[in-house]
Amino acid sequence: MKFHPQEKLAMNLALLRVGIDDTDSKEGMCTTYVGAVAIDRLKAQGIKLEGYPKLIRLNPNWKLKTRGNCSVAFEVRISEHQVPLVKDVVLGAVNELAELHHETTNPGVVFYQGQKIPAKLKAFSKKVVRGVATIEEAETMAREIGAEVHKFKLGRGIIGALAAIGNTLEHDWTFELIAYRIPKNWGTSRKIFAASVIEMNSKTTPNTFDNLDPSTGEIRITPHTPCPILYGIRGESAEIAIKAHRLVKALEPIERVVIYKTNQGTDEHLRRARIAEARPNWSVIVDGKVCREPRVIPGGHVIFQICDETGKIDCAAYEPTRRFRDVVKKLTVGDKVRAYGGIKEKPELPLTINLEKIAVLGLAPVLKKINPLCQRCGKRMESEGRGKGYSCKRCGIRLSAKAAKIVAVPREIEPGFFEVPPRARRHLAKPLIRAKPVEREY
Repeated sequence: MKFHPQEKLAMNLALLRVGIDDTDSKEGMCTTYVGAVAIDRLKAQGIKLEGYPKLIRLNPNWKLKTRGNCSVAFEVRISEHQVPLVKDVVLGAVNELAELHHETTNPGVVFYQGQKIPAKLKAFSKKVVRGVATIEEAETMAREIGAEVHKFKLGRGIIGALAAIGNTLEHDWTFELIAYRIPKNWGTSRKIFAASVIEMNSKTTPNTFDNLDPSTGEIRITPHTPCPILYGIRGESAEIAIKAHRLVKALEPIERVVIYKTNQGTDEHLRRARIAEARPNWSVIVDGKVCREPRVIPGGHVIFQICDETGKIDCAAYEPTRRFRDVVKKLTVGDKVRAYGGIKEKPELPLTINLEKIAVLGLAPVLKKINPLCQRCGKRMESEGRGKGYSCKRCGIRLSAKAAKIVAVPREIEPGFFEVPPRARRHLAKPLIRAKPVEREY
């Protein structure tokens, strides 16, 4: 078998995979920025990436998560003598930019050489997206596959770094183009021309999503944290994200731009479960019947309960979900629903699904008793008390309790899917606009 010269060259090069996580804090930085800086510094050394870098969102319920709980990974095909250079550049970027002075920031970097991702690493990645893994488990995994780990402080970030390398985005993926601010503007109010975002949204939706909150008009591509991001545009392809980016007018300098391939908007965090199987720190899809009417609790949150043959569980639509709560309030006992959402670990409270979306599968009939009409004057008769029948005060006519009519009350809700607004949507949650296949543009 003959190989093309470029194929022969590729076969003699090392494929080095790099994972980075836990570099930010609530006061600043972003792991995507650290990754972007490392990538640009490698490009300056003549080292190019294989494909797109990956932005992998991890379990959104984990109590020790960073702000968006994201990790990043990328691949480079290089000669063996370049491997130390890549490692020095990446570790240098993390050491320089990570919020190491914060107690909760514990970065981790992983390097892995290998043509294929081992099945056990894929399984580990899935666990980190849907459940919880320990530093010890990550270190064991690294030893088993021959990966090199670098821990800063506690090094908790090696968990996400390994998970980012191991997530191959085989089943579903999106892209995010991120534009970063120059450092002197970090922590100040972001400046973009709002009308340009509205125009961009109108020209690129549904191939981009969550640019605006339709219920409030709020721009959703800009974060509200002191991180380096100016804006991020999520789309079905890199090409549509670039097109959208060109339509947005920034009113401040942009330092750099990166496009990540990502699991955002894919529902990768969700797992099917019966109620008795649901656990804290999981995100689940559960079918059940409403068995306790929705009620509003202090703070404006709406709580109801669903049941299946295995048990009962509360479901919650929190105040930030706004109009989504109005949908939930219209449910009644007996309605069949499919609940999608995360379960946080709160021992002091009942197990609760924090709703991301809900499918109303079937509506229970709501019946109402109607007093009979007087056969003489046509007026509605009055009840004489429970089980005592009805009478017309005007005509003196009396009827038995059986004279009442039972009629079905029209419901204010119909079967279908309902979701929280973009302002309350988790990064991993799949918006309904993505439910229909969208032709990819690459």
